[in-house]
Amino acid sequence: MPSYKKHAIFALIFTLPFFFNIFSLALAVIGASLPDFDHDLKKKNISILFITGFLLTVITYLLALPYTIGIILMDMALIFYLSRHRGFTHSLMGIIILSLFLTILVISTYFFMSTWGLDKEVIFALIVLFLGVLAVNKRIIIPFLFISLLGIFLIPLPAYNFLNLYNVFGPIFLGFLSHSILDMFNPSGVEFLRPFVANKFKKPLGLFFIVVWILLSFYSLSRLF
Repeated sequence: MPSYKKHAIFALIFTLPFFFNIFSLALAVIGASLPDFDHDLKKKNISILFITGFLLTVITYLLALPYTIGIILMDMALIFYLSRHRGFTHSLMGIIILSLFLTILVISTYFFMSTWGLDKEVIFALIVLFLGVLAVNKRIIIPFLFISLLGIFLIPLPAYNFLNLYNVFGPIFLGFLSHSILDMFNPSGVEFLRPFVANKFKKPLGLFFIVVWILLSFYSLSRLF
């Protein structure tokens, strides 16, 4: 199975015990799809990410609108461009920084679009559509968007507030983290403590994270029943 499919499936499994709605799961898949932007084969994606951010920044600036979204996209593109494969973007610090950037982007986009009077489901759908097209592999983008958008409109969203730090950052962070954990089972490993430690961490740390995930999953699910 190609790696992008494995990362998407593992992100869903990794996130599901903690976040049960389709929007959160879509964010997790997007988070799991982004770390490999540091690969040389993804330079085109990085260019698209930067150009999109630049154009959004210029347009919103000229219209006297908040240009946070464009700045964040450009910053993310620079991080991916400067990182070598399975380096900083796969490290704990890189995961936290990129997850925070993406969280701010999602929340900023929501409040920006809410000023247009759009329904919550429409805004969530547009966020997933925009980020999905940017991040998710083109070979699974159609089923990803079909399932995500259908779920957003047809499955009632939980009553809790999606747009606090935990409910947006959580699934994005778990998506990023699941990607690095899965890559630890690759013989080349992951520089998980970059830039402080250049050592590559492999299967033992990956197994440790899976054990911790199992324990936390049981705890999370036990609170529901």
